[in-house]
This record gives sequence, structure tokens and C-alpha cells, in this order.
Amino acid sequence: MLYGKWRPRGFEEVVGQDHVVETLRNALATDKVAHAYLFAGPRGTGKTTTARILAKAVNCTTLAEGEPCNGCAPCDAIDRGAALDLIEMDAASNRGIDDVRELRDKIAFAPSDLDRKVYLLDEVHMLTTGAFNALLKTLEEPPPHAIFILATTELHEIPATITSRCQRFDFRRIPIEAMVDRLRFIAGQEDISVPEEGLLAIAREARGALRDAITLLEQIASMYGNAPSTDDVLESLGLVRDERTEKLAGAIAQRDLGAALEIAREVAGDGLDIARFTREAIDTLRERLLVAARERKPEVGVLTTAVAELAAADFRRDPGSPVPLEVACAAAVLGPAQPAAPPAAAAENRQPARGGQRRPQGRRRDPASETREERFLRELYDRCKLSQPALAAWLNGSCEVLAITDKVLQLGFYHPIHMDKIANDGRTLVEQKAEELLDHPVTLLVKRIERTAPATRPAKGGHLAEAAREMGAKPVETPEPPPPPHPPEENV
Repeated sequence: MLYGKWRPRGFEEVVGQDHVVETLRNALATDKVAHAYLFAGPRGTGKTTTARILAKAVNCTTLAEGEPCNGCAPCDAIDRGAALDLIEMDAASNRGIDDVRELRDKIAFAPSDLDRKVYLLDEVHMLTTGAFNALLKTLEEPPPHAIFILATTELHEIPATITSRCQRFDFRRIPIEAMVDRLRFIAGQEDISVPEEGLLAIAREARGALRDAITLLEQIASMYGNAPSTDDVLESLGLVRDERTEKLAGAIAQRDLGAALEIAREVAGDGLDIARFTREAIDTLRERLLVAARERKPEVGVLTTAVAELAAADFRRDPGSPVPLEVACAAAVLGPAQPAAPPAAAAENRQPARGGQRRPQGRRRDPASETREERFLRELYDRCKLSQPALAAWLNGSCEVLAITDKVLQLGFYHPIHMDKIANDGRTLVEQKAEELLDHPVTLLVKRIERTAPATRPAKGGHLAEAAREMGAKPVETPEPPPPPHPPEENV
């Protein structure tokens, strides 16, 4: 397959991971190679490929500035998959304590055909607790001739005792521009002619995974021949090339809800994939938002809200229904729907205080903005809970969103215990799930804040407590709620 044929053979060919490549090159050039590495990141971003290049580099007989020569016997053996001392183990299939014990028992034997043994454990997060325990001592003090490289897509599931014994490298989703460049090169070498717009569509569909992008390129060439058109590419990917995405974006920018709803229903009636249409509309809205922000146009606000609302639309329950898109359009134009106040609270708010004056109202945040932030935080918690319930518990009711930008997610925590737990143990989990929700990577920032009661919530104690406050009484403060219970401690 193409992705195997064009797998990088040296660090200079690795795409989009310059921060990893430069550090490894420097370590190799100065002979400061670590005994254990942890490669973490999304699938298809080059973890296993980089591990194999590193295995070649530590065994290469003519290493030059940290780059393997790809011509000596060790490099050739590793490239052909014939090196006995490059031991690759799929932890998803060999995850038990007996598998790790067997590995541990054999590690003391000297290399047979290379200078150094390299153990590559892929999907290492799948190991059992007992297997991690069996790996600990060997990982901390392996024989001089052995190097461990652990690879995972779920860093938050790796015990801290394992992570602390490795040099950690975080692989990022590959930028679209870098993927397009690589796809263009591979297509040229394979005599495949794809329009630039088609390459861009493939890169976007791959969502940061270059291996997926190369596979899609091969699939399209197999289906349409070596000269597919842009329409062929879009059709094979199931993408929408529809002028109605522009019309929808224009209707939202002009706050024409009726036109936006008509477009949503028309698209669904035509049998198009409404979720994919929505994603295309989001891309169109983002382009409009960029132009509006640069030119300081007044529709920046509605476009920003539209991108957030359409990105949050959930089509999982009924993929063919236009309702999530319609609701998102309405929320973008009108603002999110606000929950109705309870009747008693509403009556109390209408009742004037003593002296015929209304009670002073607290400072309110923008309701639309607050609702979006609360919904984002709830969805973030739900996604984290599916992957790691124990860590997600530290997000439950313990914080609020302070800021979301193109690069940063800032959470404010009411209690230092919750903040420290998320900052130290849950950072990777939160950043990964936030990236899934926002469709772009963010860095988590945390800040200690004081808990403030929402302005829409009546003061605790009802009207009698409120009357007492007006006469000068001070309420007894309730203690800070205890943190959620710690998950059971494990050996690791």
C-alpha cells in the first residue's frame, strides 16, 4: 500500500513533528540517547515510524548528525523487517502480565544482529495493571544494550509511574498544509494527478492523520484512475460541494433565520448527508469569520456564535434529521434558548421589596455566552467520563470556562485540589477531548477562582432569608464541598 511504500525512512522525511525530530537528532548527535521513550499522540501522526527510524539511528554504523544512513547492514535489516533485535509488540494483543514477564526474561540476552536491542511496545495503554507493574523495574533500569519505545494514543491511561521513567514526546495532528505538500509529492512520484482543491479536501478529511490521507489518495486513484477531478474526490469522500453552504453562511451573517431554516430542510430533503453538509458550512463560516475579523465587520459576533453552535450540533441520534442544524442556526441568530424561571422564583422576582423598591440585581454575565460555555463544559465532562471516569470526576461541578480561543482553553477552579489534579493528571485527557469538541488543538490553562452564585439563582433561604439580609443579618457560610472521592490506589 502507498502509506507503507512512502513511509519515511529518515527523520528528514517525518512530516509535521519538527519538535520531536530535532530533539531526537540532537540526542543522537551528542550520544545522549535515553533508555526509554514514550511517544503519545493521535493515530496516523508518525509514532511508530519515528520509533523505527530511532531504532535505525541507534544501530547505524555511519550515523551523520543524528540521521541514519539507510545504507548500512543494520539500517537495511530494519527497513526489510528482518532485524531480530527490533522487537515490536502489540500491547493490544499481548497485554497480560505473562507477556511482559516473557519480555523481561529475554531482555538480558545480548543482541544477536544489532548493537542495541530496541523494544517497541505499540498501544501500550492496553497493558493490564499487572503487566505495567511487571514492566516497571525493567523500564527503569534496562540493560545497557536495550532501549524501550512505548507508543500510545491514550496518554491519560498510562500510569504516572511509567510516564516518569520515560522521555515523553507528544505527537501533534499534522497541519493541513504539511499534509497537502506530502500528498502532492507522493502523487507526483506515483503519476497521480489530483487538483489542488482535491488534495486539500483529502487532507481535511484525514483530520491530522497523514496515514489516513495517503490511504484516501490511493483509494481515490483506484476508483477514478490516475487523474481524478475535484468532483471525483469530493464524491468519493462523501463530501458536499454545494453552493448552499455559502447561502447558509450568508443567511446567518444577515440574521435571516427563515432563509437558513429553508436551506437546512432543503438539504435534508435532497437526501444529502446533513452532518457532512454542516461541517462544510462550518468551514465556510470560519472563512467568513476570518475576513470579518480582519476587516472589523459587525457580523463577527454572529459568525463566532454560528461556528460554535454548528460545531456543537449532534447528529448521532438521527443522522438524517435537519433538526440539529435548524436548532444551531436558530441559536446562532437568536441566541441559545434560556430555561424558564420556576414560577415561585419568577413571582418573587416580580414582588417589590420594602419601600416599594425592587431588590438590587447582581451583575449578570452575557446569558448567551454563559450558556455556550456551560454546554461546552458539560460535553467536555461527558467525553472525559467515557474515557476516564475517575479523572473526569474532578471536572464535575468544580470549575467553569474562563476563555476559549484558537489556541487556549482556560478553566477556573473553585478548589486547589481539583485544579492540581486536572493540571497534573488530567491535562492530556482534557486537551484531547477539547480538541474533539472544538476541531482544533488547544492548550489547557488553569486558574484558581472564587465560587460565585449565578445571578439568576435566588439567594439560599428564600424570601425570609432575603428579608433578614435587608435588616442587616449575615448568613452563615456553608463550607467548601469536599473533593470527589479518590479512585482506588493501584500499585502503579
